[in-house]
Amino acid sequence: MSSADDQSGKRKGRLRALRQQVRQLRKDAVEKSHWAAERLLDRRICIGITGLSGAGKSTLITSLIYQLSHPDRAQLPGFSPALNGRLLGAELKPALDTGLPLFEYERCLSALTANPPRWPESTRDLSALELHLHLQGRRFGRNYQQKLILEFRDYPGEWLMDLPLLRMDFATWCRHQRDLLEEEPRATLAPELLSQLRELAPDAAADLRQIDSLWHNYRQFLRDCRSERKLSYLQPGRALLDGEEHGFFPLPGIGHRAQSELDALPEGSVYKVLEARYRHYVEERVVPFVDSHFRHLDRQLVLVDLISTLFAGEASLEDMRKAFGQIADTFSYGSNGLLRKLWRPRIDRLVFAATKVDQVLAADHDALRQLLGQQLQQVFSAARHRGLPLSCEAIAAVRCSNESVRDGRRMLVGHAMDGRYLGFENAEIFAHLPQESQWQHYADGLPPQLRPPMGIGREGYMPHIRVDALLNLLLGDKV
Repeated sequence: MSSADDQSGKRKGRLRALRQQVRQLRKDAVEKSHWAAERLLDRRICIGITGLSGAGKSTLITSLIYQLSHPDRAQLPGFSPALNGRLLGAELKPALDTGLPLFEYERCLSALTANPPRWPESTRDLSALELHLHLQGRRFGRNYQQKLILEFRDYPGEWLMDLPLLRMDFATWCRHQRDLLEEEPRATLAPELLSQLRELAPDAAADLRQIDSLWHNYRQFLRDCRSERKLSYLQPGRALLDGEEHGFFPLPGIGHRAQSELDALPEGSVYKVLEARYRHYVEERVVPFVDSHFRHLDRQLVLVDLISTLFAGEASLEDMRKAFGQIADTFSYGSNGLLRKLWRPRIDRLVFAATKVDQVLAADHDALRQLLGQQLQQVFSAARHRGLPLSCEAIAAVRCSNESVRDGRRMLVGHAMDGRYLGFENAEIFAHLPQESQWQHYADGLPPQLRPPMGIGREGYMPHIRVDALLNLLLGDKV
C-alpha cells in the first residue's frame, strides 16, 4: 500500500470516528432533553430506598417491580390505578446517566421462586433502575396511554448512618461516641476494647500496627452491636459491610481538650493519624455519596425492622430513635420548583415502613404503625414544620404466614427456614412506648423467621401486606 493510500485510509478512519462521536452526542442530547422534559412535566420521579440492617430492602424492591409489572397477578386494591384498571404494566430498564449497576431483579426473583424458596441477599452497594409505569388515562372522551418513570436508587442503610458525619469534625465525633460507649448496652459488650480506647493517649506517637489492630477489634464491636444487641446508630456505617477498610475509631481520651490544643499535636500523634483517616473517609466516601446520589432524590423510603428492634428491648428501641434523630437534619426537604426539579431537587415526601409484619397477628399491625409514628414524631418535628409530608406504614413485602385458630386462640402458621411447618403466637404489640415494667412483656423472644411461601413469582401471585398502601404514599399524587 502506498503512502498516499495509507494517509487516505487514516483520514477516512478519523472521519468515521468523528461521525460516530457526533451521532453519540446527538443521541445524548436527545436523551437529556427527554429527561429534562420528563422532570418538568412530573413524568419522572427519583425515589431513594434504604433500610436499617435486616429490613428486607431487596425483597421489597423485587415485590414492587413484580406487582407493578404484572397487573393481572397483582393484588393492589389500595393503589387506585390497579383498582380502577388503569395500571397496564411496567418495563424494567437501566437508570440513565447514573453510572450505577442495575438492581439485580432477576436474581432476587429467582431466589423467591426457587424450590425451596429463599430470601435475596442483602444490599452491599449502590444500584439503580428505571421502572416505566404504563397507565391508561382518559381525556376529551378518549382513552390514551401515559408513562410515569420511577427511578429507584437503592443503597445500604449503613451508609445512611454516616450522613451525620458531615456536620462533625473528628473531635466532636469522638465526644459524641464517648457518650454512647459509656452507656448500656455498649458499655458491657466489649469492656476490654473500650478500656483500651480510653487509655490510648491522643498525644502519644502513633503505632500503626496498634491502630490497625484496634480498628479491626472496633469494627467487630460494631458488628456485635448490630447482631447481638440490635443497635442501629453505628458509625462508621461502612464498617458493617464486608471488605470495607477505613481504619478509624473514637478517642474517648481527648476529654474536654480545647480544639486549639488538639490542632497543635504533632502530625505523627495518635489523634492526628485518626483525624486524617476520619477526614479522608468523610471526603472520599460520604461527600461523594451525597453529591452524586443522595441530593438527586425526590422522595425517600426508609425500611425499619421494628419488630426485631422491639423484641431486643428498650435500649435497642432507644438507639433506633437516636439514629432517626441524627439523620433527620441530613435530608434536604421542601417543595420542588421548576429549576429545583432539574438541578437540586428536594425530598418532598419521606416515608418510613416497618417491615415483616407477617411475623405478628393482623390485630397488631396498626399498633406497630402507631409505635413507629411515635418514634418519628419526636425526631422529625423540624421536618414537619417545614412542610415535609412524613408518613409511616407497616408492611410485609412478601407475606410468609397465615392466621389460624387453635384451641380458641389465634395463631400464625408458616414454614421455618429449615422447611418445618410451625404455628406460633406473638406477644401483643403495644401501640405506645412500653413503660419500664412492660418491657418484660416482650421477653419471651422474637417471632421465628419464616421462609418465603412456595408457588409465588412467575406463574403465581406474590402475597404481601399493605404494599399497595405504601405505593399510594409514595406515588398517590402522581397517578
